[in-house]
Amino acid sequence: MPNVGQDDRVPESGRYLLNILDADTKREAVQRAATRRYANREMLIRQGEKANGIHIITGGTVESLFESAGGRELILGTWQAGDFVGGPYVFGDHEHMWGARALGTVTTLYLNHDSLKAFAQQSAPFALALIESLGFKGQRYSKLAQTLATHTTTERLALLISELADNAAPSSDGKKRVGMVRQSKLAHMIGATRQSVANALQKLEDSGAIALEPTSFIIADRAILGELAGSND
Repeated sequence: MPNVGQDDRVPESGRYLLNILDADTKREAVQRAATRRYANREMLIRQGEKANGIHIITGGTVESLFESAGGRELILGTWQAGDFVGGPYVFGDHEHMWGARALGTVTTLYLNHDSLKAFAQQSAPFALALIESLGFKGQRYSKLAQTLATHTTTERLALLISELADNAAPSSDGKKRVGMVRQSKLAHMIGATRQSVANALQKLEDSGAIALEPTSFIIADRAILGELAGSND
């Protein structure tokens, strides 16, 4: 997803952990955490490694990804400032089921398991905010599973572009633009082949839902895009 500032995003209840907290609890969370910085494509979390805490993103964009035994990647989601990565077993002794990778420069507040558990035991507001954020994540991943199982490539791509557009600020001309994403990347994000994504993009453009520029997608007709996202083609 585009790396956008927090003020540009559509608010989503329960999504952004720090935003749910009152000022005092947020201040304490920051004091308990360690600041970490990651370069582009550096791994915050590696699939299969033993988990030890969460990263609350304070700057940049992080993608969650699953790598199959054959080496194929599926992008499970992208996360912005205010989100956290490191679930779902935030307190448990487990191996990560998927990884998390920086897209560009990323800064986080890192809380290891011991600090996280102690804070949750001592602060009901923090524990409740953590549960609410986990609920949002569970809903997001459930939606992903349903979409992969029941939607065509064109439908999945239309849904993805709609989501990207929701997180993008309007351009100076008032149009919603999504920074161009490589077809191979789109394929990883929706669990499809590059050729099927190329065909779906052509279909979306031919329908008038989007217009392709050299460096971006323009959302030409949001209604048509929505119809295609729910079609049975």
